[in-house]
Amino acid sequence: MRFLPVLAALALCASAVPAAAAMSCHERIGYVRTIIDKDLKVGFIGKEVYAQMVKDLDAAGIACQSGQDAKAQLLISATQSRHGYPVR
Repeated sequence: MRFLPVLAALALCASAVPAAAAMSCHERIGYVRTIIDKDLKVGFIGKEVYAQMVKDLDAAGIACQSGQDAKAQLLISATQSRHGYPVR
């Protein structure tokens, strides 16, 4: 019973995270970069993983800028999945 407040807080936080499908490719790249920047600062990911993810997100950014939103979204999802980040 004492875990119910914790579960309720987690559910509230999860509902506050926007779904990937609801974000434009520009928004989603910024969102993922914010997460990996924080993860690097706290040591959750190493510099090599961070560098690879940034490289992948840069490629997604190029696709996004050229109007290829679906390709950009796919590239973002692929790098998230490849490096253990949940794809929403």
